[in-house]
Formats: sequence, C-alpha cells, structure tokens
Amino acid sequence: MLTSDEKWFFDHHGFIILREVVPPDDIQRMIELGERWHNMTLEELPSPLTSTSRTGARSPTIAHWINHVQYGDVVFQRLVLNVEIMRVIIALTRTTPCLVDCALTKNEKTSDDITFHASGQDYGVEECQPHAGFLNAGISLVDVPPGTGFVCLPGSHKRHFEPPDDLSIYDGPPTVINVPVNAGDCVIFTEALYHGARRWTETYPRFTVFNRYIDCGSHRALPIESHKHLISPEVYELEQPAIRGQRKRVVERILKELKQDEA
Repeated sequence: MLTSDEKWFFDHHGFIILREVVPPDDIQRMIELGERWHNMTLEELPSPLTSTSRTGARSPTIAHWINHVQYGDVVFQRLVLNVEIMRVIIALTRTTPCLVDCALTKNEKTSDDITFHASGQDYGVEECQPHAGFLNAGISLVDVPPGTGFVCLPGSHKRHFEPPDDLSIYDGPPTVINVPVNAGDCVIFTEALYHGARRWTETYPRFTVFNRYIDCGSHRALPIESHKHLISPEVYELEQPAIRGQRKRVVERILKELKQDEA
C-alpha cells in the first residue's frame, strides 16, 4: 500500500504529506460547522460533541478543539473513511487500525504556540514495512503558509537521546523543519515524532481536523454506544478495539477498493 518512496520518506522523517485528498465542498462544510461549533458554549454543543480543551485549568489563549465531530455530521465520517488517507493508516498500523479521536481544532492569531511534544517510541520496521503504534492524521481545511503551523524534528521518532532543553519550535533546518500545506492536504505523522505548531499569523482562522489511530487495543472514550445511531456501521467498527492479526471488515473493504483501483 505504501510506495518505496513513501516508506523511505516516513522512515526518515516520521511523517508523510498527502496532497489534495479532500474535496472542496467537504472542506467548506467542515469550516462552516467549525465556525458554528466553536462559537458555542460547552453546554450548547450537540451531544455527544464536547471540548476537552475547555475543561480543567487551561490557558485562555489555548487553541481550542471540538471532540467527537464524527458524531456531529456525516462529512467528518467521510473524512474518517477517506480511502487515500486510510491507505497510509492501514499500512502503518499493520492493517489493524482503531480510531481513538476525531477533533476539529481552531487556531487564531491570539492562540498559543504549541511547544515540542511526543508520545512514546513505538515505531519500527518489520519485513520491510514501517509501522507506528499511535498515528495522527492532520487534515488542513485552510492554506497554511510557510513560517506558521506544523513543525517537527525529522527523525526524532527513532531517537536514542532526548532533545536539548533550549530547542525551540522557531529554530530552523536542518534540526527543525516547518511544513506548509494547503487546504485539503493531510500530514500523517507518528506521535513518537517530536512535533509542535508555530503561532498562527493569518487574518483567517486555521482549522485542522485531527483523526488519531492506534494499531492495537482501544480507547475508553470510543465508541459512544448511546449515540452509535449517529455514525455509520463502518465508522463504528473502526472505533472498535483493534486486535493484531484480525482485520476489520471496513479494512477489507478499503483494501479491496485499493486493489481494484490498481487493476
């Protein structure tokens, strides 16, 4: 499912960029919903949508996010099942992905920087296939110009040493790289990669959907059984625990579709 170039790029960098994988009409719909939901209070959000960024002692200038958006509109379910994105997710999870989060984030010029962070070191290569235990698919709904947005320490997913304390998201290459993208582009990266985000600089807000997957196990928050009627059977199945060696029906369907496209 991954080309030789994609395997090399992900192994070397810790991320892959997929260009123009979301239709413009879907992008516009998600932005409209994002504007509506982000203007609501926590109590006003349609159930089961919530916002973990609005709970606890959070900074008032944090970039807020809305969780469980796949339950709020079918457009986010289409994004979860996007074949080109899932082609990479399935390959990197050894064909056993579990969806553990679907969040819509809004950054404004007043939003905080996101300093470098990473989760675990569960990256490896087996039988010439790269795999990662915790993946993030960040789909941009707007153009993100150079100098702002996603940054990372390429190769840090394979680290043997922790980065120095004075390393900044505003440092330059070759240590720190900034990844500009356009609306409809997707950056898939392992959470083992040190990554962050520079302050937003544009007059329009930055909207990003983050779909997160693990390659084995489950997440206590999903699926939301009381609201399963709001999502498709395939999205519901994708939220079910992933068991190594047992492919879900939705995965088999996507693999079959990819094989037909290659024929």
